[in-house]
Amino acid sequence: MRRLGNPRLAWPVLMIFFAVTCLACAGKRPLRPKAQIAPQQYPNFRDFDGLAVAVVPFDGTRDVYSDPQDPKPAKPDFNWQKSGIRPTRIIMANDSQEAFFLDPSQISMVDAQGVSYQAYSPQEAGESVVSSEAFRAYLRGAVRGALLGAAIGAGVGAALGAVSPGGGYYRHWGAARSAGWGAARGAAWGGALGGASGLFVGGANSRADLERRVRQLINTQQLREKVLSPGMTHDGLVFFPPVPMTAVRLVLADKSREFSWTLEVPVSLPPPPVQVSETADESEATKSQP
Repeated sequence: MRRLGNPRLAWPVLMIFFAVTCLACAGKRPLRPKAQIAPQQYPNFRDFDGLAVAVVPFDGTRDVYSDPQDPKPAKPDFNWQKSGIRPTRIIMANDSQEAFFLDPSQISMVDAQGVSYQAYSPQEAGESVVSSEAFRAYLRGAVRGALLGAAIGAGVGAALGAVSPGGGYYRHWGAARSAGWGAARGAAWGGALGGASGLFVGGANSRADLERRVRQLINTQQLREKVLSPGMTHDGLVFFPPVPMTAVRLVLADKSREFSWTLEVPVSLPPPPVQVSETADESEATKSQP
């Protein structure tokens, strides 16, 4: 009679298989609710006769789409400044009785010396990122994460085939599963893509895949031309050089585009979380004692 394999190895391998399956499924994330945060919730916002504007530049410590009051915000998985650009979020809410026309090409940033810098186009920003050393370093890690998942999937499939009767079905299923697991592992490795999740790039299976994700993210999140009617809100990203900025200038026009106004808004960085040490608490308690 033919021996069917070592039954003592079957349970550990099956446990590994179920763990891998759970991790692969974790890459399929449901849509997140998109909280609408008003510009008034950010520090340094400006109100221009009912038109509220806030400017939130990428600083690497938190996602530009995070709640400004969240003490533990999500952190982007890629350092955009090292790739030659500083994505900057512009948030607007029109509570006035007038309509304003916004042209993103008329937005510039100002540094501490008063020098103005024009924003990059989405095409220029994408080229700057994919040609940078920071992108190449990130690519190596992203692809490594995806390939690691594929290798684990292939290994589990081979192990199941070794201990299963005949091995044919499980070997075939395991090989097919490895490809899907690699893609899911790559997706789960780096985070999600989209406005609800912010400036996350995610894992990749190739350089072309990661380049596509970067360009898609930049194009999807860019600030677009818009007539901001009374009661409307608008936000998006502009892409500046990664130099220290103090303010952003916006040139808005009326609906007929016959008149224009120049608005200067200081950059808004959410305050860091307050950390109170035990020594400070003891000191305050000592002061309160008679």
